[in-house]
Amino acid sequence: TMSDYLQKIKVSVKKSLMIPSDDLESDPELTLHINSCFSLIRSAGVSDALIMSGNGLVEALVLIYCKTFYGFTNDGSVKELPSSFDLLLRQLVLTQEV
Repeated sequence: TMSDYLQKIKVSVKKSLMIPSDDLESDPELTLHINSCFSLIRSAGVSDALIMSGNGLVEALVLIYCKTFYGFTNDGSVKELPSSFDLLLRQLVLTQEV
């Protein structure tokens, strides 16, 4: 299910951000960013089935997204996703079309 996959991805995100797995204070923000990334991937035309398939590109996109925006304080500066995000997203879309 989507919630099981969300939990699995959240564990990977916590590891990549060096957040202890038992730290629950970060969960609401991480969940928000993960779901936002899923929405962005969906808006590019990727199906929920592919998003939840365990595809490594999806996990890489989520990790990049969360590393970019987690803990970001709104100080007026613009935070942008790195170009590697767009490259991987295009690759994922092409993978789906095959």
